[in-house]
Parts: sequence; C-alpha cells; structure tokens
Amino acid sequence: MHHLEVMNMNFNISVTGVPGTGKTTLCKSLGKEGWKILDLNEFALETSCLEGDIVDLDCLIPKINPHMGAILDSHYSHLVPSFAVIIMECSPEILRTRLADRRYDKKKIEENVDCLLSDCIGSECAENYPENRILRLNSGAEDEISILEKAVNFISKMEMKHNGT
Repeated sequence: MHHLEVMNMNFNISVTGVPGTGKTTLCKSLGKEGWKILDLNEFALETSCLEGDIVDLDCLIPKINPHMGAILDSHYSHLVPSFAVIIMECSPEILRTRLADRRYDKKKIEENVDCLLSDCIGSECAENYPENRILRLNSGAEDEISILEKAVNFISKMEMKHNGT
C-alpha cells in the first residue's frame, strides 16, 4: 500500500480524538506507509511549550509550519494548523477498557468517556474545518487495516483538494 506521492504532501493533517481511541496506532501505520508523523506532545516538550502536564497552545501553534507535510498526532491536534482532520473514536466500553489498561484513574476515564459521548472534539472540528475535510474512524468497529485504508484514501482526496485537482 506504499504511496510514493506522500513525500510531496505540503500540508498537515491532524489525527485527533480522546486518549485511547487509536490515534497513535493509526499514525504508526501511516508512518510505515511513508508519511511524516509529528507527535505533538514530544514537539511541545522539544519546543518548551509544556507547562507541567499542560501544552501551551499559544506557544506551540506559531512553531508549527502549516506546510510541513506531516500527520499531527495528538488529542488536541485539531486545534493547530492543518488542512484536514481525522477523528478517531470507539465505543465508551472499549474506551473504558483501554484507559483502565493504561492505569488511568476512574475520574480521568469518565472525563474522557464524557468527552467522547458529548462529541466535544467533533464539535471543535466542525467549527474549524469544512465538513468535507473531516473523517471519522471507529477503531472499535473496524480492524487496523480497514482504518488505515480509509485514512490513506482520505489523505489522497485531501491532496487532490489541496492541489486543486
């Protein structure tokens, strides 16, 4: 499934969703296909935009080149410069299990489940992106290969849209 044209992508695509929905899994798969992946948490640390556990978006946003051609991985990636967004989702039951496996405390698990159920990230994306530049993928309903194929197709469509073809 490798795509040679990925090296020419001159815009960013955000992969977002509450913790535990499959963002990093998808990004690792996209990285194996040749796309440049930027973990925003690591980037925030490297660029001194981290205050304790909190990312300072006012510090981070100016440091992100909107034309670097990267897949941006983070639960807040939809808030930084990108052309399109992939929202990762799963069922509340699957999310609870995944976060419990990561040793999240019950309060933090329920905060993330509430965010998932209220579609807070989807609402933020709808405010910042046209509907045709948002893709929702459910990591609990489909296997990794199917999710990867849908993401690759979406990115290819965004490339054509961005390049006016």
